[in-house]
Amino acid sequence: MGLFNELMSRLVNRVAAIGAAAASAALLAYFREQFAEGLKWLVSPIIRRLPWHREALAHSPQHGLSSNLTIADLFLLTTDGKRAVYAKAGDYVVGSEPLSSYFEGVTTSGDARNFATEMGVILETKTEHGFHVSEIDLGALLPAGTHFHNEYRAELYDSFTSEEEHWTQEIALPTKHFTLRVHFPKKRPPILLRCKRLVGLAEYQMKTSVRTATLFGRPSVMWEIKEPQLGEIYKLEWRW
Repeated sequence: MGLFNELMSRLVNRVAAIGAAAASAALLAYFREQFAEGLKWLVSPIIRRLPWHREALAHSPQHGLSSNLTIADLFLLTTDGKRAVYAKAGDYVVGSEPLSSYFEGVTTSGDARNFATEMGVILETKTEHGFHVSEIDLGALLPAGTHFHNEYRAELYDSFTSEEEHWTQEIALPTKHFTLRVHFPKKRPPILLRCKRLVGLAEYQMKTSVRTATLFGRPSVMWEIKEPQLGEIYKLEWRW
């Protein structure tokens, strides 16, 4: 009986040791995964601005698509900056390969919801650390050389709540002409404007003419860029 008890005691200790080792391994794997995700979150804004990242974007499959004209509108709906609408309209040309879907996206420091497309349907919108990317199914296989127009929209929340704010726009497709327009509330027009170009981790102020006008019954800012470079990021800053 004593021998049996000793064997059982050893077996229990062995099982406990194996269980502890398995739990430790699982816990270590979990923390490794969390650390990797945390590191990815920290460096993702920097990675997007590195030259080789933009080069990779330029060779993605949807870059058989190009745009003759793209207009990005940002409507600041409330004076506290908590509600806004982003709308991007483009006159597109299908490249050398037929196209049935493409991607649109928006970046915001707050929340983005209610993504919509004028043409086709949104299959999926993936969201990660402020980046929202929607895959748009055009509803048909468009032959090479096809011209089409589409508008992509998203509602933005809690994104422009500071006295000094900005909007950045990346040229993700070969584009002949790009216009960025920001529409302010009547009771809170812009006081100061700055135009910048982001190169890697550096920001360069651009000598360019930004026009102000009244559009849609609102004080608006228009920044026109002819022949923007693929992969470049343009930044409009304002104080309001």
